[in-house]
Amino acid sequence: MEAFFDFKVDFSPPVCYNRDTKKKSGEKMSMNIGELMPATNSAELILACGGRSTRMGGENKLLMNISSKPCIYRSCEPFCQFDEIKRIIIAAPDDLVEAYKTALEGISKPILFVHSGETRQQSVANAVKAATEDIIMIHDGARPLISHEEIRASLDDAFNYGSSIVSTPMIETIRFMDSENSYSPDRSKYYLIKTPQSFSRKLYLYALENSAGDYTDDAQLLDSVGITPHLTMGSRNNLKITVMEDLKMAEGLLGTNIRIGHGYDVHKLVPDRKLILGGVEIPYERGLLGHSDADVLTHALMDSLLGAAALGDIGKLFPDTDDRYKGADSIRLLKEVCRILRENGFSIVNTDITVIAQKPKLSPYILTMRETLANAMGTDISSVSVKATTEEGLGFTGSGEGIAAHAVSLIKG
Repeated sequence: MEAFFDFKVDFSPPVCYNRDTKKKSGEKMSMNIGELMPATNSAELILACGGRSTRMGGENKLLMNISSKPCIYRSCEPFCQFDEIKRIIIAAPDDLVEAYKTALEGISKPILFVHSGETRQQSVANAVKAATEDIIMIHDGARPLISHEEIRASLDDAFNYGSSIVSTPMIETIRFMDSENSYSPDRSKYYLIKTPQSFSRKLYLYALENSAGDYTDDAQLLDSVGITPHLTMGSRNNLKITVMEDLKMAEGLLGTNIRIGHGYDVHKLVPDRKLILGGVEIPYERGLLGHSDADVLTHALMDSLLGAAALGDIGKLFPDTDDRYKGADSIRLLKEVCRILRENGFSIVNTDITVIAQKPKLSPYILTMRETLANAMGTDISSVSVKATTEEGLGFTGSGEGIAAHAVSLIKG
């Protein structure tokens, strides 16, 4: 299934504007295209969520879970991996805003809700007018399988060309039919249009101001004022959830490329040190000895994540020979590990950690540990499990000489 949906073809998009393009003869535009190009690659994500899911049997598809997370959450989450994207603007009906806010808890980017209009173009226009960055990336709230590569390509193309329409070449035979004609056109000249559709904000506002029509697609809006949008190669995985069959397909695709990693760490207990576990200070007469804060729980977690991604271990990333990490806050290091995972196209599914300590009693602090770790990882607390056990007085942990931790993490690419 993965091989089929990752179908690749040679793809040469039509000649379009670029950063050096001036006004061309015969074009409708009355000003230099260069004046409308983005000055920077700073961007905002606009999520179109004005629909009512009429083809889903009465259920709101954006609130339906896909592999344990709401569809709208999965449509936003991949964009949070990009520093260039500063904010998410969501166009939604007023009566659904609170439900969407709840579904999006854990998303790391700031979110602004604006009122959706009667049509898709009106909804997007309301969001664009609230935007402030140079690039806007317009994405369907019901496209939960957008890839890291597609976002990167669309963002870069929007900066270089002023526009980017994620699309895939047509590979199936298509047929035109009306009351008088029926024939199969040449499919090599047709493309399936997806999202994100990314634009210079100035360019999009220009199109809004100079177009008299109302369109179901942002590329059509540019067409109407004489601007040929740039096509960006996308993936067939990037499907839109419209009917229940799409939901099942998305579930299947999200089950691919699952990776597991194990981490283990141990530190000695000594006087005159704070005891930090899972980013939480535990009142105790002794603490763990180490170059950093010696948070054995968080160290095991980081190693499990890095191991799942085959990206080494914390000894390689944060060596104890480097004074920059002397006394370092392990939660800060965990954030860096998660950033590296995202840069490499991975997201965290869940993690399970077991701390082995005879003393002190850790159960009163476990919920706070889970909350601290989940916040640092940018994931929901339901994806973070922390358990504590003793070894009945056996071994170095049983005798109170030290504390150990095991962690197992699941990630997907």
